[in-house]
Amino acid sequence: MSAKKQSSARLVVGGPAHANLLPPEVGIAARARAMRRTASVLVVLSVALVLASVVAVSVLALVEDAKLDAANARTDQLVQEQAQYSEVLRVKGMLEAASAAQLVGTSTEIDWKSYLVNIQNSLPEGTLVTNVSAETATPIVDFVQPSVPLQGDRIGELRFTATSTSLPNVEAWLVALSTLTGYVDASPGSVTLDEESLTYQVTITMHINTDALLLRFDEAGRAAREAATAQTASDASDSESE
Repeated sequence: MSAKKQSSARLVVGGPAHANLLPPEVGIAARARAMRRTASVLVVLSVALVLASVVAVSVLALVEDAKLDAANARTDQLVQEQAQYSEVLRVKGMLEAASAAQLVGTSTEIDWKSYLVNIQNSLPEGTLVTNVSAETATPIVDFVQPSVPLQGDRIGELRFTATSTSLPNVEAWLVALSTLTGYVDASPGSVTLDEESLTYQVTITMHINTDALLLRFDEAGRAAREAATAQTASDASDSESE
């Protein structure tokens, strides 16, 4: 036997005496009572926790109900206040509808008087523009677009007769017309001589695009067009400087 085993098996003399004279059933019963007490405490704590949760949820529900009632009361108050201004709202709605109709109704408007003056001024002195006819898009009907490739989009067509006392330089006329705002293209007819008035007459067909629109009530459209024009001028200036 090893020394360690001998030491652990050594008899201790003079130590306190221990003796358990109770039957085992007594210890088992005591442990059972302790377990029952622990279980009872746990049950009580669980019930208390459940009750606290119920109370907290009830309080929270009451708070949310109070908020909902306040919100409903505020809504009713706002509805009542709004009813006082129903006439104002009705007039406001009518004004907005009128503005929208005005914007749509003038969306294809062109200041023909001013545009014809510009055409007249672009032609050489002694040339007179007569027999003007125009066809443009409307707010509900688009202008027919060309079926020939490489021709620009247009919103209208303008036909006029240019008379001159001398044989006209039609090519120079077309170059002058190309400087007008909204110009897309122009094509001349044949040059004829009126023997009675001794004047030469040329019928010119000219197409215009959205740049010719007046946009009286479309501030956003005018601003966008002005910005695009300024950008084009800036690009042209940069190209010339290069």
